[in-house]
Amino acid sequence: MNTDHLRAFVVAVDEGTFDAGAALLQVSGSAFSQRIKALEREVGHVLVTRTIPVLPTESGAELLRIARQTITLEDEARRSLGFHRFPGQAAPTVTLAVAVNADSLASWFIRVLQEAATWDDVELHFYAEDQEHTHELLRNGTVAAAVSENPSPVSGCRATALGTMRYWPVASTELLDRHRSADGVIDWERVPLVEYGIRDSLQRGGLRRLGVSGTPTTHMVPSVEAYNAAVGFGLGWGMIPEGMMPAGVMEGTHPDLTILEPIGPQETTLYWQHWSSTIAVMDRLTQAVRRAAARMR
Repeated sequence: MNTDHLRAFVVAVDEGTFDAGAALLQVSGSAFSQRIKALEREVGHVLVTRTIPVLPTESGAELLRIARQTITLEDEARRSLGFHRFPGQAAPTVTLAVAVNADSLASWFIRVLQEAATWDDVELHFYAEDQEHTHELLRNGTVAAAVSENPSPVSGCRATALGTMRYWPVASTELLDRHRSADGVIDWERVPLVEYGIRDSLQRGGLRRLGVSGTPTTHMVPSVEAYNAAVGFGLGWGMIPEGMMPAGVMEGTHPDLTILEPIGPQETTLYWQHWSSTIAVMDRLTQAVRRAAARMR
């Protein structure tokens, strides 16, 4: 397959419109469209929707990961050989898209960003997704690597254990007191909880361990910092990573927040999954992730 055609296909999906893709590749809109059509004729399938944003079709989704790998390998080769796509252009960078769960991205994974700040040959695109679902972005070709809780490698990928994140259920004592009966029993079906998003299952797992079958008031706060603040303000109880715990909570000396002992901690083992094809920038990123994960809490 022609790599220029594959690149146009990937750029169309990433940029969302043919016009934006053409501008990025510095070609006319008609030339860009012809590249997409030529690829579709070659494979015998329509690969993208002609909508805004452009989306891969079912056949396109199957080709997307292979297309990304192909152009990444080409970019790596161009970089190594000092070959530029356009006259006077700086040495090409290699783009790597990575899926990371939000808690990791806001905590231990920051050390990866610190290392990457010294690289001048890599462009990193991060996608924040729950650790239970990051492997889906790897499977459909959206990303080249992912921090996932799935130990089974996606087809064409490798998986390596990184370590374990421990989450603790935390609540404001004032919140608990408002839902405590005269004999001191907490009505867990009435205590509000905070979830990061609709795919966040940590809190519901905690309720199952309590034997609670009902659904309490559930607040959705899709920001790590705001989520932790919401728990601190007493909006609801929630699971907070041990490494992001407010001072004094673990020691029992915090003036308001307390660990919910009846629920107890929950541990999530994380894995690093990435394309099996070996390129220097992926190897470097993998080593940085492993070093950062060694200090995971």
